[in-house]
Amino acid sequence: MKYIELKNSLKTNILNNYLLTGSDEFLLNKSVELIFNAANINIVEMNFQKFIGESLDMADVVKALETMPVFDERKLVVVYLNVKTNVSNLNKLADYLKDPNPQSILVVVAGENNDLKANTQKFEVVDCSKLSEDVIDRFVLNELKQTSTNITKPALKTLNEYCAYDLTKIVKELSKLVNFVFDKKLIEENDVKLLVQKTLEFQIYELTENLAKKNNDKVFEILTVLKTKKDSYRSLVSLIYNHFRRLFYVATSSVSKSELSTMLGVKEFAVTIAYKQSKLFTKIQLKNILQIMEQLDFELKTSVISADLAVDYLVLKILNI
Repeated sequence: MKYIELKNSLKTNILNNYLLTGSDEFLLNKSVELIFNAANINIVEMNFQKFIGESLDMADVVKALETMPVFDERKLVVVYLNVKTNVSNLNKLADYLKDPNPQSILVVVAGENNDLKANTQKFEVVDCSKLSEDVIDRFVLNELKQTSTNITKPALKTLNEYCAYDLTKIVKELSKLVNFVFDKKLIEENDVKLLVQKTLEFQIYELTENLAKKNNDKVFEILTVLKTKKDSYRSLVSLIYNHFRRLFYVATSSVSKSELSTMLGVKEFAVTIAYKQSKLFTKIQLKNILQIMEQLDFELKTSVISADLAVDYLVLKILNI
């Protein structure tokens, strides 16, 4: 089920095993909170247990699940696999799932970890991937309503774009914005542009947009900002390549947006954005750019060119296509 379906589902039936997947940390944590609230656990120290850390032994998890709740109807066990961890005795969990304790609720926060892929049929899988734009808009407006703050439509759109439609980032930036506009109680686009930090994903989109429009000054302004983030800058060629590959796929494919989103591993709105941006290039241009990048990738791997020079070279080649 989708995250937005979870709350109503819990009102009618709480299941034994939940697997939370997807990339949005806010939604993953919110799902745990919703399940905890629905379980109505009063003796928290006895009936709520979390497993998180550098190493996890599933034998310990199973032992916790098989222990009966104390003075409550249910026990909740949450296992975090969305962080770097070494897991042992995974077979113990597989055996437990064949005949789970009816009074225990297991929540596995997997995120984008596929270690439990073979056992997903034993879980109710909750998709915590990025939400659609309209759902995010409603969420933001509801959050702002609690602080008696309003936001203009352009400001809301810019906030979503800067944060790449990731609720974890949006919630963090909202708090900053609400405090900033405390007196006027209205968030405007200039407030967002002043305060909100652009995600790397948005910066790649912005860079590509300006490359297509031959806005040389803006292109090098964006690159100057990216150069201050040295770790990100080293991987910039790869990120730009992946972005142009997506543009080429949507420009040349005849399949639906939903099929493309599945094939490319992105949400449908990302495909919609790619469709819009791909129209700024001809199909031949996109093909030529990919060929340039494939050659550049080979030169990077064989140390013919450095990462810093590769980015500048690539940008100049695209500007002159």
